Order: sequence, then C-alpha cells, then structure tokens
Amino acid sequence: MSVEFDVRTLYDFVFSMSEEAGSTDDLPAADRAWLTGARADLNLQLEGLGALRAVEIAVSVAGLAVDQPGVSDAADLVEFVAGLDPHDVVRLVLSESMSDPRMRQCLEEALAGSAAALHELESGVPPDVRLMTEAVMRDPAGFVGQIVRILRTWLPRFQEIEPRVRLMIQHDVDLRVADRGRLGPAALIEQTTGGIRWLSEPGIRRVILAPSYFSRPYNYLLGGDGWRLFGYPISDAALDGADPTAPPLAVVRLHRALGDDTRLRILQLLSLRDWYLTEIAQQLELSKPTIKHHLALLRSAGLVTLTEEGGLSYYSLRRPTIISVGESLQEYLGVH
Repeated sequence: MSVEFDVRTLYDFVFSMSEEAGSTDDLPAADRAWLTGARADLNLQLEGLGALRAVEIAVSVAGLAVDQPGVSDAADLVEFVAGLDPHDVVRLVLSESMSDPRMRQCLEEALAGSAAALHELESGVPPDVRLMTEAVMRDPAGFVGQIVRILRTWLPRFQEIEPRVRLMIQHDVDLRVADRGRLGPAALIEQTTGGIRWLSEPGIRRVILAPSYFSRPYNYLLGGDGWRLFGYPISDAALDGADPTAPPLAVVRLHRALGDDTRLRILQLLSLRDWYLTEIAQQLELSKPTIKHHLALLRSAGLVTLTEEGGLSYYSLRRPTIISVGESLQEYLGVH
C-alpha cells in the first residue's frame, strides 16, 4: 500500500460547502463569518434543491479528480465535472453504498435501463441513502446538472479565498517533510489525520492525504476503486495570520472537548475498553450522528483514536494525552 500527499485546492472547494465546515472555532472568526455569509447566499441562489441535500452530495465529486492531475483548482473541477458522462458521476456518488458486488451489478444494469434492477437497487441500499439513491437514479443527467449548477454558483465565492488556501495547504505539507521521511504508512496516516489509525482494507492499494483548511478539525473521507482519500485538517502551524497573544488552538480544542458532559461520559467508557460507535450510542442512548460528532471533537483534541480495519471502526482512549492534560495549560500560562 502506498501513501501519497495531494496538494490541490479543489478539495477545499467542495469541503467548504459542507455544513460541518466552519462549525467550530478551529477556523479564525473572520473566515467563519465569511463562510456563513457565503453559504447563506449559496442557499438562497439554490432554493428548491434542499430536498435532495444536493450541496452535501456535491462534496463527493472531488473524488472524480483523484486520478486527473491536470485538474488542479476549483475552476478546473467545475469544467471537468461538467464534461463528464453523468453515469460516471452517479457511480462515484453511490460507490460507498455499493460495497456488495450484487448491488454494483444492479447499479450497472439500472444505468443501462433495467427497471427491475433499478427496483432491486433502490430497495437494497441502506435506508439512510435510499431517498438519495432514488433521486439520483431516476434522472442521472438532471442530478448531475444540479451538481454542476451548485459548483458554478459556489465558484466565484470560493475564489475570493482560494489563493490563501493554496498557500496554507502547501505550507502544511512542507512542514511534514520529516514525518514523511521517518514514519511508516500506518504511522504517517495516524499522525497526519490527527488520530485515525487506518490498518488495512481489502482491495485498497493507495491512501491519499489531501491537506484541507476548511475541514478543520475534521477529516473528510472519499473513496474509489483501489484508493481512499483523507481530506485532513492542516496543522495549527500552517495557518496564516495567527494572533500571537491568542491561546494555542490545541489548548482551546482540548478544554472545549472536556467541557461537555456527554464527551466526559464517552471518555469514561473508553477508559474501560475500546468501543464501536454503535455501542457507545446505545450505551448513552443517543443517535449515532450525535455520538460521531462528539467523538470527532475528542479525536481532534488528541483524546481518542479512531481505528479503521477491514471495514470495521472502533475508538480507543489516548492515555498519554489524558495523563498530560494539565501540561499544555501550564505551559501557556507559564505556571510550573
């Protein structure tokens, strides 16, 4: 398995449209305000597309450019997607729901015009993606037209900040030269993503690490045939225009993560053993999306590790961080 870095602004172009982008104070206040206003304007211009969740679906189209080195920036991606066969876009958007070979075969038969295969496909996918699948498959060309419209609408707004993003993501990769030279593949992925321990997955030959400003503090995962891409949050050191008097963002993340009753309960569970997401949700009687959000904040603070192995995911406590919780605050305050 190879691990490679992919430094292109096209990933932040789509990540910045996601609802999770800018949802925490890991982005500077000025950029959060810009993002809030820009997305509100986008939603007004795209009124009527909300039922499809088309903006969120548009995030996945960046995966189409993974093996297209000539597609570099946001404008390149828009033109590239606009020129694609709609069926290719549909295959990528639905790929995460098509791990079953039978479902993949149904998808191909449905795209070729089989009504029976379409019915089997729509009834066979997980309930949480059924509505999206039905909407996409009933009119692939119309669906892709919506995606292109979204990308074209967002393009001029993102271009306002794209030059800054380009400098920051390149700076992040430059700062990781030593890690790339001394760490093996699994350790490099865990260090770069801030706590995702990706061990193996059948058929995956490449892991791609794409630095992202707007993903902070989360990771975005895209997948395709033989590859997985992590849109990982760039480090604090790669940010431009940092306020020298402000507390370190790592300290803010750590104490923000600890300042919540649910997250403390999760840490208490993890102190006993490793847990799957579903188990934690059942134990605390909360939804899986809610628990996943809390776990993402705990992981970004360095308190938990997410292990991905053979299609299974589980969470572990990062005990060294727990033991040293007070040290970062002492260092910032100068108290010893």
